[in-house]
Amino acid sequence: MARLPEPGADSDDWGQLLNDFLRVEHHDDGTHRSGVFNVLAFGAKGDGVADDTAAIQSALDAAGACGGIVWLSPTHGSYRCERTLTVPPHVTLKGGFGGMRRGHKLWDDSDSPCGSVLYAYSPDNFIMMSHNATLDGVEIFYPEQVMAGEPRPYGWTIMIPRHQHGVTIRNVTCLNPFQFIYASADGLLIDSIQGYPLYKGIKLGRVADVARMSNVHFNPNVLPRLDASLRAWVQRYGSCLDMDMAEEFMIHNFFGYGYACGICFTGQITEDGVPGNYGSVSNFGFDSVTVGILIETNGVSGTQGVSVSNGRIIPFAGEVGARAGIKLADTATGDPALDPAISLTNVGFFSPHERSVWIGPSSGARLTMLGGQCTGYLNEAVLVESPAAAVRLVGVRTFNGNGPRIQNTGGADVADLGGM
Repeated sequence: MARLPEPGADSDDWGQLLNDFLRVEHHDDGTHRSGVFNVLAFGAKGDGVADDTAAIQSALDAAGACGGIVWLSPTHGSYRCERTLTVPPHVTLKGGFGGMRRGHKLWDDSDSPCGSVLYAYSPDNFIMMSHNATLDGVEIFYPEQVMAGEPRPYGWTIMIPRHQHGVTIRNVTCLNPFQFIYASADGLLIDSIQGYPLYKGIKLGRVADVARMSNVHFNPNVLPRLDASLRAWVQRYGSCLDMDMAEEFMIHNFFGYGYACGICFTGQITEDGVPGNYGSVSNFGFDSVTVGILIETNGVSGTQGVSVSNGRIIPFAGEVGARAGIKLADTATGDPALDPAISLTNVGFFSPHERSVWIGPSSGARLTMLGGQCTGYLNEAVLVESPAAAVRLVGVRTFNGNGPRIQNTGGADVADLGGM
């Protein structure tokens, strides 16, 4: 068995023993045989002081030759990065973090950084993902981000550019990103993500071939020392998930607390044949939001629609008068087949808020509510302001609210088929 030389005992055979040991994990040209590249072997310090960007990137580039794994070895410090890192195609940047950390304190003398932790100092996009690349088991922290007032803007913490398909991001915690994850490529998988994004949590641009997203938790309690002024800024401007054009997305177990909006179907990108997002959202919760789900013009495809099921929205925070569980702010197309189609199944709305569902005066939405309940509304459970909309309530429970179940000021096609 190959072994390391023993000082004082192998002086004559030192070179041969060392070569035999290295050949176990290396080819004759020095490249790694196992496909695992430890960043410490490329000169990274992991002490939080030295800039480790070049060393980590060297390991990533070396792994690119074989599609290997770059091991971000856990340390008692952090890996300070002052520039952008690029994960090459088919490469995994992997650390030793594999859970969803809860109640993390700011690191001080009694709680120093520990594990596979990246300190991000660059104002630009931090980690650029290439096609079929993976980021797994790391923590990211912005030491120079403020703790009070208006946050300092940064680029995207994780960026998946156009045409970089098949990316996987999992087991990643980022306590204080300004903008966390951006994707404009197909076939992505996002799983087990936690932190407190201050402006944008996740944004999907043009994404096809089933975007899968699960076990996402955005909550200010991961940073208990945050000043109330910064939390108020996030409450006014922040959003958990923005979606421009995602085909057949699947979102499961998604939670956000303390934002202006939970999910915003923005529809800022349009393309022939794909008029908006379509897919499903299930097992979710948006707490202390102003609007749980916002649908704008081109936000949702009328042909395929969006299915929202088994969740709860608590829209009691933010501007009084604007608080709503779901708001339809689209513009009717004149063709009911093209207007946004929304199906709500077993969705509950709680706490003091103006209305649970708000269909704006220009909307052409087709909305069905199956089961679920609305409670704590101050004006009405459902407000329909547009004559072009159509609404059906089936078995919806309403209680402890003011005003009617449905206020149809727009004279739309509305039917309440019973409730409790």
